Order: sequence, then C-alpha cells, then structure tokens
Amino acid sequence: MKILSIALLVTALLRGQAQEPVKLTPGIPAVKAPAEAPQAATPPPPVSPDTVVVEVNGKKITAAEMDKIIASFPAANQQTFRAQPKALSQAFMMQKLVEDAEKGGLDKQSPYKEQLYVYQLQLLSNAQLSSINNGLPVSPEDEQKYYKENPNKYKEVKVRVISVAFNPTPGKAAADGKKLPTEAEAQAKIEDLAKQIQGGADFGKLARENSDDQVSAAKDGDFGIVKQDSAYPKVVIDAVFALKQGEISSSIKQPTGFYLIRAEEVNEQPFNDVLPQIIQAIRQDKFKEWLKDLQAQYNVKIESPAYFAPRAPAKLQQVH
Repeated sequence: MKILSIALLVTALLRGQAQEPVKLTPGIPAVKAPAEAPQAATPPPPVSPDTVVVEVNGKKITAAEMDKIIASFPAANQQTFRAQPKALSQAFMMQKLVEDAEKGGLDKQSPYKEQLYVYQLQLLSNAQLSSINNGLPVSPEDEQKYYKENPNKYKEVKVRVISVAFNPTPGKAAADGKKLPTEAEAQAKIEDLAKQIQGGADFGKLARENSDDQVSAAKDGDFGIVKQDSAYPKVVIDAVFALKQGEISSSIKQPTGFYLIRAEEVNEQPFNDVLPQIIQAIRQDKFKEWLKDLQAQYNVKIESPAYFAPRAPAKLQQVH
C-alpha cells in the first residue's frame, strides 16, 4: 500500500507537465513525407548493481536499489526519473511523508482509508484486465484465418503526392514572408493539375514543378508507403486505400493545402511482418467478448428507485 500511495502521488504531480500542442505554420502542408529515422543514441556506460548512484538525506542508494524504486512507478514516471533524476526528490520526500502518515495511523482513518481502497480497486482491476488480455490464447489457425479475412487491414500503398498550399489566414503573411495563394486559387490550381494528369501529363514532372512539399517534390512526388496505421488524417488514409494501383484521388483538402494522391503500388504486407498486430487484434476481439460477458453478470437491477432519489444536503444544527 505504501508503494501504491507514493506512486499515485508522484504520478499526479508529474502529470501536470503537459506537452505543447503541435503548431502548423501557415503555408506548410499539414501532411508531410516521413522524416528520416534519427541515428541511434550512444548507449550509456555500464553501471554495476553495487554502484552508488544517488545520496538522499545522508543515505547512499545503489543502482540495484534505485532500479527497484523506479520500477515501482508507472512507465511514464520511470522515463521522467531517468531523464530528469532531480524529479526523484519528490518520490523520496513523499516516501518520508507516507511513512510518517502510516505511523500516525492516517491510512486507517476516514476518509483516507476509503480513498486508498478506491485507488487499490482501480490499480488492481486494471492490472487484472491487462493480465487477462495478454493471456488470451491465440492459435496459429486463428492467426491465418484473421489474416485472410482482413486483407484491407494489411495493405500498404506506395504513393506519389502533389500538394498545393494556401494561406489559411487571409491577409496575414506566411512565416517566411512568402505570399501564398488563397484557398480558392489553390483549389483551382490543384483541379487544373488533376485535369492535366487525366489528360496524360506525367505526374512526377508536375509534382516536381508544382508541389509545395519540397521533400517529396524533389523525388517526383514520391511520398513513400502508407499503411492503415500510418499517422495521417483519416480522410487521407481513406482516400489512399480507396485507390486501385495507378489511380489518382480527387483533391483532398487539409488545413493548409490541397493534395492529389496517386497509388503507385498496392501490396499486401507479408503475414510474418504483421503477425504481432494480428495477435493483438485477435486478443482485442476476444477480450471485448469476455468483458461483455463479465459486464452482463454484474448488470445492476434497481430494486428500490427511492433509495437513489436526490437527497438534500445534511443541515448543520445550530449550537446554542
């Protein structure tokens, strides 16, 4: 219970450090070609389990002891502690406060004991759900059947793209000072390009000469491979997977531009490449059925509606 209390308190403190929302700069297409993978970071030098890694309030703590302390927290907190070791001061400070609270019997007093019970319910019930989900059996026959019955899930489409940016805030210059067309002008341009392509013009040449996405334009519009789980807007994913090989989409509007997409190749990902996703999907389906049955068993039937009628708050008695 002590570890649970500390973990919950530290989690609540660190949760306030929210990430900044992604900002779109006017004139920059909302959909960008995938960036090159960053180089792997150099691994840190090895530290033996007996190496003292921190000292807190006069007590030296080894790497092995610190591993146990950090492992008691949720994954997000573990990452924070390793990236910002100073944040561990919160954990040690709260550990002291919890020890003092337990010595004073606060964990046995209301409303704290009830609140701790609710935290325990949430933590252990979620842990049990995760354990059940991860333990659901998936046979090789299940895997092959799911793969064959869901071909669209495991398609991948190699695409070319032409993007025409417009000014999302008319009257306001783009960040780089470049004058951008209005939405209407950009739409007229993308539709004209579509007509040229339908008339036999070379898509790659038009992309190179007209696309505002500089990375893909330099490669004749080559935008790489798109999968169902690619991090693009749903309207883009839907448009891509509606195309047959060689087909071109109608213009797709995004917050800062219009897009034309051509399906260069439509392939099915090999079974072994998507096996982890297949197992996860099968388990998710089985888990939903299992959870549905469990919820049915604990469906509440109201016997006395009067008990749940709104109640007036208790009035304080006047002291004479």
